[in-house]
Amino acid sequence: MDVLAVSFLTATIIAYILIAYRARATSTEEFYVAARRVSPLRNGMATAADWMSGASFISMAGAVAILGYDASVFLIGWSLSYVLLAMLVAPFLRSYGKYTIPDFFEDRYYSKTARLFAVIMLYVVSLTYLTGQLLGVGIVLSRAFGVDATIMTLIAPLLVILYSSLGGMKSITWTQVAQYIALITAYWIPIVLISHLWHPIPHIAYGQHVEKVDEIVEQLKGHAWTEPFWRPYASGTGQLNWVLSTLALMLGTMGLPHVLMRFYTVPSVRDARKSVAWSLLFISLLYLTAPVYAALAGEKEYQLTALVKSMDGQPFDAVKQKLMSISWVRKWMEAGLIKLVDENGDGVFEYGKDVFSIHKDIAVLGLPDMYGLGPVIASIILVGGISAALSTADGLILAMTTAATRDIYKSIINPRASEKKELMIARISMVSIAFISGLLAYLMAANPVIKAYIAKTVAWAFAFAASTLTPAMLLGLHWKRATKEGAIAGMLAGLIVAVPYVVGVSLGYMSPVSIAGQKIGTIAWGVIGFLVNLIVNIVVSLATSEPPRQVQELVERIRVPVRTESAATVAARGATDEEARAA
Repeated sequence: MDVLAVSFLTATIIAYILIAYRARATSTEEFYVAARRVSPLRNGMATAADWMSGASFISMAGAVAILGYDASVFLIGWSLSYVLLAMLVAPFLRSYGKYTIPDFFEDRYYSKTARLFAVIMLYVVSLTYLTGQLLGVGIVLSRAFGVDATIMTLIAPLLVILYSSLGGMKSITWTQVAQYIALITAYWIPIVLISHLWHPIPHIAYGQHVEKVDEIVEQLKGHAWTEPFWRPYASGTGQLNWVLSTLALMLGTMGLPHVLMRFYTVPSVRDARKSVAWSLLFISLLYLTAPVYAALAGEKEYQLTALVKSMDGQPFDAVKQKLMSISWVRKWMEAGLIKLVDENGDGVFEYGKDVFSIHKDIAVLGLPDMYGLGPVIASIILVGGISAALSTADGLILAMTTAATRDIYKSIINPRASEKKELMIARISMVSIAFISGLLAYLMAANPVIKAYIAKTVAWAFAFAASTLTPAMLLGLHWKRATKEGAIAGMLAGLIVAVPYVVGVSLGYMSPVSIAGQKIGTIAWGVIGFLVNLIVNIVVSLATSEPPRQVQELVERIRVPVRTESAATVAARGATDEEARAA
């Protein structure tokens, strides 16, 4: 157990609990939308923390370090997606002024059935996404406690509910602001402190490491690290798979419930636009830095691979002893994320037959160990990693809690429930969801067939979102002819197309579909689900009765830029009911 790392992590969790307690919600409006009083700057930081999950902080650079150019799908897809979100969704969604995404679906598609289907899709997306975050928390805890990461995923949900259950969106917003500051500080410190990269902007000085990685990978695999489209990932291959995967991540962003919810918390439509701009700035500070981590960590990881290959034919115990003598390797072998296994038990190491693997998620968390930056810096970056994973887990659990409480219990089961009863059900739901997702994370981490790393697990959530919620969201905001029948049929079709394919291919029950000789992976398949959903939605909408006039007028109205205050702002300054309705 790393006592210093455990101390840092414990102090961090206690700090988040205190912040959440001080900002705890006392009303349902504070619990669901922070009373719509979050400033654009604060919402930008909270949204960035919500967005930059364990996948962005822990896993994205690691995927690039191992996969090279082909993993740039994560960098490009997750960066450009926010531009589309700002242009096509955020301001228009805020104009509706609802509490939840299913709220919007019931209002826009004039149907409680549409609301129920939106809840189902929300759970499919959010549970998949949350599983990835808990994998990230488990990895951080495994490094600190020296226990296998698979076991630590069962502990992860406890850390989330310790503070997220206190105050809903209000407390989560304040903790996410603190978590963003922690994660971005932790992300920048190591690359600035590495001596031969000392430069105010490290991004300018890391080209030499790219060259070294290229040389090593060329010797090991016969391809340069920077050469595109030759590595399989997420069960797909080729340029078409890369393009579709990038597009799937972009489309999926516009259907992520926990991100879309944040635009309900600002006072007005104008503030929603401003908060997206701030979010892009804060997100870019990490995304532009990930390639530096990839090059630095990739150099060490491929050097280790070359060393292991050079010991082919030596006694297995001697090879293991050699690896354990390297301090940074020993720490991650103890955590179960660097593995060396004698497959046939003959006591002789055979490279390519015996198992030697480096988990994709150790590049960022392991960088201080790789370059000897010391235990303090290593502990700081662990704090950043757990902050990133927890910040997104907060938002996801809140999105699912709100769906269970407001969209099912309050809307369908007990519409007359008191505010006190509603808050109690919300907190019970939050605890239940946390532990269910923890069990799913454990099962995924323990499954040797899936071999999931955080970025891939999270990307599946984007594929599911693109296949289910995104088309209905886009058509609902921009096409007044979209009907409830079209939305429901489209979501159901997208779900049927996406989920069996991702699960079947990941577990090895089916082979990936090939188009023009290129395998379409589980992430790229999100585009197929999106297109099926979109086409079904349009066809069914045109074949059914058009929406009520007031719904069509609402769609027309929200697309007109307004300068008036929101209803929440007007009410906050004591305006009349007529003014509030006008706003």
